[in-house]
Amino acid sequence: MKVLAGVVGGSLAVQMAAIEGDIARDITDIMNDEVDVLKLELRQQVTSAGLGARMAKTWRSNVYPKAGQSLNPAGYIWSAAPEIISSYIDGATIRPVNGGKWLWIPTKAVPRRRRASNYASSLGRRSRGTAMTPEEVELHFNAEFDIAFEGGKGFAFIDVVSGVSRGYREATAGRLKGRRGMAPRKAKPVLMFTLVKAVKKPRLLDLDGPTRRAADRIAARLNARWS
Repeated sequence: MKVLAGVVGGSLAVQMAAIEGDIARDITDIMNDEVDVLKLELRQQVTSAGLGARMAKTWRSNVYPKAGQSLNPAGYIWSAAPEIISSYIDGATIRPVNGGKWLWIPTKAVPRRRRASNYASSLGRRSRGTAMTPEEVELHFNAEFDIAFEGGKGFAFIDVVSGVSRGYREATAGRLKGRRGMAPRKAKPVLMFTLVKAVKKPRLLDLDGPTRRAADRIAARLNARWS
């Protein structure tokens, strides 16, 4: 009887270990699937809100353990731009910092950086393709702003000439007079920035809803597989 009990006990342990392995594999596979689905949903939220594909791709994910299976896998999703994402989840109010009175909101007329540079900006290094700061705009056009205030807002204009193909250029003497056979161009004030005291960001993103739906799907899949 002792020998038989040992055989039965050993066989049962092997069977239980196999079942545990199957469950761990299923749970880990489900976690991997649902983390990918949740990340995709969060990315689609960002693009649907008009925040762009680049911002959408700041959502990243990992599943732990990174190799093998576990009865308690963990899915982790985060954004590489947490402050920006959070501001669109909570609807943050943005105000000037460091004693500033106004927020300078760039218009479409503000040039974009052709390369990453600090370009004498108080904001430090800035990415390629982003709008120039007020300091950079003055340096770029070699001119100072004319600022007008109306209705609690400010409007920052700068005198420039139209570019040959698009955009605006510095109002140099050569461009004003006409050079190399080109017609003279007239300097004109162009609105570069709108000045406001605060900006209220709308609530465009929802983190709780997609997370709850993912948890419900995981539970439903496990129940369907093992109930």
